[in-house]
Amino acid sequence: MGPIDSVSPTSDPAVIEEQKRLEALEAFDILDTAPEPEFDDIVFVASSACRTPVALISLVGADRQWFKAKVGFEACETPIDQSVCAHALSSPQPLVIPDLTKDERTRTNALVTAPPNIRFYAGAPLVTYDGTIIGTLCVIDTVPRAEGLTPDQLKILQALSRQVAALLEARRISSRKDELFRRQKHISSTMRSTAQQSMAAQEAGRVGTFELDIASGQMRVSPEFCRIFDVPVADSYPASTFEDMVVPDDQGIRSSASTRADGSAALDVEYRINTEHRGTRWISRHAAFMATTDGRPALLRGTVQDVTIERRAAARVQALLDLGDRLRDLDDVESMAIAAADLMAKALDASRAGFGVVDAGSETVLMQPEWCAPGVTSLAGLHHFRDYGSFIDDLKLGETVIIEDVSNDPRTDGNAEQLLAIDIRVLVNVPIFDHGRFSLVVFVHHDHPYEWTGEEVSFVRSFGDRIQIAIARVRAEAEQDLLNREINHRLKNTFAMIQAIATQTLRPVAEREHVENFERRLHALSSAHDILLQDNWLSASVHDLAARAVEPLGVGEQVSMKGPSLALGAKGSLSLSLLLHELATNAIKYGSLSTEGGKVYVRWTIEGRGEAATFHLTWREEGGPAVGEPTKKGFGSKLIKMGLIGSGGTESRYGPDGFSVSMSASLSQMQRTE
Repeated sequence: MGPIDSVSPTSDPAVIEEQKRLEALEAFDILDTAPEPEFDDIVFVASSACRTPVALISLVGADRQWFKAKVGFEACETPIDQSVCAHALSSPQPLVIPDLTKDERTRTNALVTAPPNIRFYAGAPLVTYDGTIIGTLCVIDTVPRAEGLTPDQLKILQALSRQVAALLEARRISSRKDELFRRQKHISSTMRSTAQQSMAAQEAGRVGTFELDIASGQMRVSPEFCRIFDVPVADSYPASTFEDMVVPDDQGIRSSASTRADGSAALDVEYRINTEHRGTRWISRHAAFMATTDGRPALLRGTVQDVTIERRAAARVQALLDLGDRLRDLDDVESMAIAAADLMAKALDASRAGFGVVDAGSETVLMQPEWCAPGVTSLAGLHHFRDYGSFIDDLKLGETVIIEDVSNDPRTDGNAEQLLAIDIRVLVNVPIFDHGRFSLVVFVHHDHPYEWTGEEVSFVRSFGDRIQIAIARVRAEAEQDLLNREINHRLKNTFAMIQAIATQTLRPVAEREHVENFERRLHALSSAHDILLQDNWLSASVHDLAARAVEPLGVGEQVSMKGPSLALGAKGSLSLSLLLHELATNAIKYGSLSTEGGKVYVRWTIEGRGEAATFHLTWREEGGPAVGEPTKKGFGSKLIKMGLIGSGGTESRYGPDGFSVSMSASLSQMQRTE
């Protein structure tokens, strides 16, 4: 992506805000990037929740708006003068325009006055952590909506917009990881060289130095070393003082008298320590041995640095990335809660994490078996929220609860003794609602002090939003599936009723062939509906349609089908199914399928690309009786002549080797879902 044009310094607030927006977009380095599934999932959920055909993640630049993700909209960007989203940049509150043709700001917009003729707009601003608005998550309809969105739909749209902002921030941090790693590697090399040369010069910033006498086990340490390890400043300490701070599961990095004596102790390592006042910290150590004249190690000299902030930032980024991957493969709420708790525990260096089943009426929670750090007891079993404070009131409102110290928070200070007794000093609860009912809670506990940053608080809230979004997606898909099955059930009943009415009505008709043809065509239409239902009426495989058309006729072994894997939309699927049924029926009556050795070859191909791509289908018969062009044109002949989706484009041939027909239609028209 090229640099974004900057704006000259000015006192105009509007110009200043535009400059901040353009600088933020440049920092995110997001414009013109490839599609990413995390963003695509969000517009899918927005479109489904708000019941609109269009949903966009729109980023507003200096002269254009560009769409990071889109549903139901062809263009990837539009000129700035066609941007409705640009009107939503002045306030962090959602912008809702019930009828774009009646609003002064949009009535002359080209997207309103000409195709796609949009009429309704609702956009939730994308607000970065520093308060800059860079675009919107918007939903659009082609019909006006006097009522706008429901309160629940508006809340969902706002929650999704916060999730987009969190994903952009996570993406930015992730792109910086490699740069930080390279910088850290260079710093590490410099520190190692300094430690080998002299202990006299103290490093600036959060870098401490040490010198360990291997024979005595005594360490000379700098004041900064003492501050990093949260101990009183002194000239020296026994090595065991700091080794005892190492977190139990990181004991593998601890050096011993024997490994120091033979020079095999680890030199450059990262590990965690438990401090009295600052909780768990990440330490990066770089060291080198100083040998005696006989070659044996005498001193271990090096530097230490507190890298907790960097490690936690990297862990948060990884947790957000992993959460999307895990939740995408899960389809039940409890599994999602387990996955979320596990990832939050790792990202926040927790002592306990899991989820509980909530009875909001009795204000109880049945804690499920959870993940616990070594030495931390399980809380599995039934608990009453009020026994531990009043934060249940916030959870019932759907708010994520973050209590940085149970002794100092008004919601828990009166119950701090009970919480500390079960190893809870820091408490995080994320409520999960099922159809409007508070049913689950994801929790993360710390049994030690934890220095919270604004980024971590935002991370927890974003994490909670992502869980809710994923659960909303699963429920929406389940409800859509149930609705489709109900529609299909009723449609089958309708087909059966039509067939029964036709049978009764046409009973006096002497020419039974016409009645039977009508019933078979009705059955072919019903079969095509069954195939479409498998993909929620969005598409059906060409191969499946062809196989289903000949299967009821018992001639499958005589029909050869070949073509690329291809899905058609609803209209194309129904058209193709009826055509293949007519061709197969005619072949059984008059063509190659009327003889034992006859064959039919069905082939389909795609020619061209993009909007110009064409779908071709050929039906060729061999081994049957000679056929001539029929003198009387029935419904089947007319249907075949009309071609795919009524577009014409058919070429038929009658000859001694059998009947053949070639059909063509626009691929985009065949794949349309409406």
